[in-house]
Amino acid sequence: MVFYKKKGFPKEKDIVLCKVKKILPHSVFAELLEYENKEGMIHISEISSRWTKNINEVVNIGKIIVCRVEKVDEQKGFIDLSKKRVTSGEEKNKKNEEKNENRIEKLIEYSCKKHKITIEDFYKKSGFKIVEEYGSLYNFYENYIEQPSVLNELTLSKECINDIKASFESLVQNSRVVVKKNIKFFAKGANGINDLKEFIKKITESIKDKDSTLKITYINSPEYLVSIDSVDYKTANSIFEKIMSKMKELSKKFNISVLEWFIIVKNAKSIVWKENVLNAKMIILLKNLQNLSNAMIIQKRD
Repeated sequence: MVFYKKKGFPKEKDIVLCKVKKILPHSVFAELLEYENKEGMIHISEISSRWTKNINEVVNIGKIIVCRVEKVDEQKGFIDLSKKRVTSGEEKNKKNEEKNENRIEKLIEYSCKKHKITIEDFYKKSGFKIVEEYGSLYNFYENYIEQPSVLNELTLSKECINDIKASFESLVQNSRVVVKKNIKFFAKGANGINDLKEFIKKITESIKDKDSTLKITYINSPEYLVSIDSVDYKTANSIFEKIMSKMKELSKKFNISVLEWFIIVKNAKSIVWKENVLNAKMIILLKNLQNLSNAMIIQKRD
């Protein structure tokens, strides 16, 4: 678990990482690991989609679980959670996020230790500011890949920054790259489900790069996670361009609308969204669904 903690409360529908602290006959209390001193309650009816007589058959003390925030009462300090409403895709994404964040923090901690800088001191000097600006250390690392000069934002010695740079470069060279985008597919025809299945199958079959793997994972209707595992970012992004081109081509044949969302990592407070088909009513709906009160919105049309 990373050193820093978020302040305040999570928002409803947020996916959060939790640790089981207490088990009662009809509920579970869990610590929200990403937040400062926050605990939530999971009612027995929200533990599993299957009928549960004994909670201990599903969870136990100390177990790390992924939950969805159902209700937040900031005045009373109550947070209602659900385990059963988290899809397998959401659970996998959350665990991967945590794994990536831990990995980057360990690299930074190792580099700082050489210069007698503790991880606590790193956060005081630069870490908290980086997390606030970029959203996470991993986002900062991804920015470094595209723009190495972001390391100049660290208020550390030149020698320490060079060691962090060396650690980042080692990770880039020795790790395969996975590029992900959340895409929504809207099937408009009478035979929508079958059309969508065939559409996804054709997209998957269109990639024949021996060094890259395409995976389309169902998250929550109508949202899918499209990920490319490749040797480097350039190759992965090139494949994504081909995929999007193929989607445009096949969307007409199978009567599928495609809505692509992605976040610009350069500025965590700027949200960029892009669509192939999006009408005025959908724009209003999607704005309401996203908490964009403090974000700059940019719209791009193909």
